[in-house]
Amino acid sequence: MGTASPLVVVSVAYHSQSSLASLAADLGRHQGGLARWIVVDQAPGSAPLDPGPLRRHLGSLPLLVLQGEQGGGFGAGCNRALDYLQQTGYTGWVWLLNPDTSLPQGDEAQQLLEALVDLTDQAVVGTAVQDATGTIEPSAGWLDQGLNFRRRKVSSADSLRREPVRLDWLSGCSLLLQPAAHQPPARFDSRFPLYYEDMDLCLRLAQQGAPVLWLPQVVVSHQKGEGSVTPSSRRIELSTISYLRFLRRHCPPWVRQLRQLRLLLSALLRPRRAGAIWRGFKRAG
Repeated sequence: MGTASPLVVVSVAYHSQSSLASLAADLGRHQGGLARWIVVDQAPGSAPLDPGPLRRHLGSLPLLVLQGEQGGGFGAGCNRALDYLQQTGYTGWVWLLNPDTSLPQGDEAQQLLEALVDLTDQAVVGTAVQDATGTIEPSAGWLDQGLNFRRRKVSSADSLRREPVRLDWLSGCSLLLQPAAHQPPARFDSRFPLYYEDMDLCLRLAQQGAPVLWLPQVVVSHQKGEGSVTPSSRRIELSTISYLRFLRRHCPPWVRQLRQLRLLLSALLRPRRAGAIWRGFKRAG
């Protein structure tokens, strides 16, 4: 524990120019608390980012755009930025922030720094996330051993708490960690190409003793904009791969078997999705 240094913000982008411009304006309004913003472009071939408009919004906050892999996922993009930071010797807190989020209050970074001072360096930390109507999104929760293993999630009632809430998993939409505080340095597992990579990271680090904490007093808004544009058939295939691998790694055998059976039945009942689901099963191994 100690005094938290200004945060490095990392955003993974895919066809996200307009969303990033809005987020850049929010980041640029922050007076202190931020060291730099790293954006990983996962569409360098189809829609390369133009950093000029982003820098105009950011003012004095430094921006670095890293070229990622065309169509690469969230975890791969984050790992690209985390590898870069490790190579440059950075060991502080990293704030993973989706392109389609906004920071309405303008002092969220300072709120986070004040909260992080009281936490161990190994903590994995999430903020509250609200939708466009102001409702708290179920972006964090607890993992149960039963069939509905994700049923317990944070709600508006949890947002009234004053202390950090200990739980099992956090969404990567707004997540903080110090990768260098973990051995080996924390990274997302590339075997999760779409979804579940953030849950898997939290569970793996918790197994090493890291507290997974949700900060109800720090709130970001989530617009669910263009940052998640992926052709539907490919999205189904990739999410199926991640889902199956998560079940096999983190759920009891009977849950895994019943969940897989239900997924297969859904493929039979929805022929348009069947091909993508079958391909996901094959690639999941």
